[in-house]
Amino acid sequence: MSRRFSAILPMCAGLLFLWLPRPAAADSLSLLTDLKYEIGNSETTEKATGDTWENERTLFSQLYSLDVQKEVMPNLKLNLGGLFDRDDIDSNTTDPDSLDSDTENIAIRPYLDLQLSSPFIRASTSYRKSEIKQGSSIAETRRAYSEEYRASLGWEPVEWPEIDFDFTRNQVHNEPLTNDQRIDNYQLRSRYDYEDFRFTYSHTTNDALNNFSDFKTLTETDNGSIRFNRNFLGNKISVNSSLRAGRQAIEFTGPGDRVAPTTSAGAVIGSIEDISPLTSDPDEGFTLDQIELLVNSVLPSDPLSFGLDFGAATDVDRLYVTFAELVDSESSVPFSWEIYIRDHETEAWTRLTPIQVVGNTAESRFEFAFPPVETRYIKILTRPLARTLVPAEGELRIVEISGQRTLPPATSELITTDWTGDLSVNVKHTDRTSTGYDFLYREQRMRPLDEKKTQMNTGIRLRHRFDQTFVGNVRLQRSETREQEDQPRTDYNFSAALAAKYLETFDQSLTYSYSRQRDENADINTSNAVFLRSNVDLYDGWSLYLDNGYSQQQPSEGGETTTTFIRAGSNIVPNHWLNLNLSYGVSWAREPGKEVTRDQDGRLILTLVPTSALSLSADLAFSDETGEGGDSTAEQQYFINWSPFRDGNLLFSLSYGQSRDTEEEAAWTLSPTLRWKMNPKTLLTLEYALGEREDRTEIVEFENISLALRFFF
Repeated sequence: MSRRFSAILPMCAGLLFLWLPRPAAADSLSLLTDLKYEIGNSETTEKATGDTWENERTLFSQLYSLDVQKEVMPNLKLNLGGLFDRDDIDSNTTDPDSLDSDTENIAIRPYLDLQLSSPFIRASTSYRKSEIKQGSSIAETRRAYSEEYRASLGWEPVEWPEIDFDFTRNQVHNEPLTNDQRIDNYQLRSRYDYEDFRFTYSHTTNDALNNFSDFKTLTETDNGSIRFNRNFLGNKISVNSSLRAGRQAIEFTGPGDRVAPTTSAGAVIGSIEDISPLTSDPDEGFTLDQIELLVNSVLPSDPLSFGLDFGAATDVDRLYVTFAELVDSESSVPFSWEIYIRDHETEAWTRLTPIQVVGNTAESRFEFAFPPVETRYIKILTRPLARTLVPAEGELRIVEISGQRTLPPATSELITTDWTGDLSVNVKHTDRTSTGYDFLYREQRMRPLDEKKTQMNTGIRLRHRFDQTFVGNVRLQRSETREQEDQPRTDYNFSAALAAKYLETFDQSLTYSYSRQRDENADINTSNAVFLRSNVDLYDGWSLYLDNGYSQQQPSEGGETTTTFIRAGSNIVPNHWLNLNLSYGVSWAREPGKEVTRDQDGRLILTLVPTSALSLSADLAFSDETGEGGDSTAEQQYFINWSPFRDGNLLFSLSYGQSRDTEEEAAWTLSPTLRWKMNPKTLLTLEYALGEREDRTEIVEFENISLALRFFF
């Protein structure tokens, strides 16, 4: 039986199975089947020699999922199920430097979960197992096994402390044997609220043993806190204060890298579009869930970034980016990675080089190593890649990013103590005027490295409403950081903002910020920045914004750097079926001994919805960078979506995109798609893609077609 016939047969069988009678056998039962058959052809031409070779790739993917839920008795539920995922890939090529291959990837993941819930007690236990097989005609078959045991117990008494206990054991090994690990994690948490106070405590034991290298890491962590929050004088004065203390002890046994978490875990930061990584600021409300590393378009994607704000300057030389799952084919995806750091929000980012990136499939993460630095902000910059261009079939969903620090090789134990006290007072003097005072002191010690670090921040705030039009805000902050017996590093930050709402349709905000940093060597760096934003609603359905800014930086080594920028944008909605968005920005940077550089970019997004069943859109964008390493790009994308029936069960879409830059890179793609909801439990998807990619060395013409069937009940 041919591979193509064997791929079509399960799809036909699945369609017939939908009309068979199916009695219910549990309180809740769900079945899901995803079948996908894909054919891809490409022709590659080397520009230098004119040599041409062809590649053909076929994929048949099967995914079967079963989930059963049964109420064994009141308050006791049993959940069980599993997943079977199989990919068969055939690759044929005329490239003399490559080989034909047949690849088979199989994943099996059963699970069992028991949950008990009551008004006072929560308890659960679960077991999950995963077996992944990766076989190829040109490589040795590899298998990866993992088992997870989990148990938890929670107690919520009335007017008594809440207590939670969790235990997790993970066992991971592979064949051929290159990794054999067992990780046990115990965690005890307690919380108690009494009047205006909240008391918390947690203890965590993490015991990680690598049987393959006989390397063991035992981590004991204790954290406690007391928080106070109260209002006085009819809510005119509010006081918020807390005291937090923590201790972490790490023991290392056997040969292996001594790596410990950074002294501050940090808060996640990032930007969905980080076009100017040297000057950009993180997006407000950013979360790792917004990151998509694999996209459907083959056109070059805008760069994105994600990283950490440690809150204060922190030693770091590694970043771990953990995924929900990472298999071998995904760990070799050719992403481009860059790492940037900065100490203050008003500073430009600095790129770190060199960096090393390793895919660790045993712990489902990418590990980034770079020269040791002390920084507050750090971010990773990359560009999403097209799914059709990479061997990965998963989602590559990021679940965590953490900073790490490498210790001396002879380290056998590391003990870290950390305690922090903070106070925040807000006073409402009148309905128009309010002030605030902030204080924070933090002390960290490390043994046996004999390291000590202290930080003290003080700040005052003033807010005043002059009238119904103008509101002013002023903030002054002083930060002093000292390491060992060195001279302290002192930072002064001042900002003043004036917001004006002249009309319901017109408002402005003007912000000035100043920063002065004095390091332990008495070197002084200063920066100034002015920013003005204007928002105007010209007519109903027509809005406009205009941003103007200027920044100046004076480093201690001399040489003033200035940046001036302008950005304007408009949204026009003349009627219910047309929407138009335009934006344009330009910036000029001046550095000593260099020519003035200019960066500009623009974008136009047009959406047309003439009927409820038809929508059309166009997205046009360009960017132009001058100076060293400057580049210019132009992109255009067009989309059509048509649903001929009112119920929306049939949807046809067509997309076309084209891009080109001055680095001799270009691409275009045409992709029609048909989605047919055959019945409430069946979805059929047919996709076709035709296109071309070109760079300095080669031209690749490609064609892909895929048929997918999903049914569930």
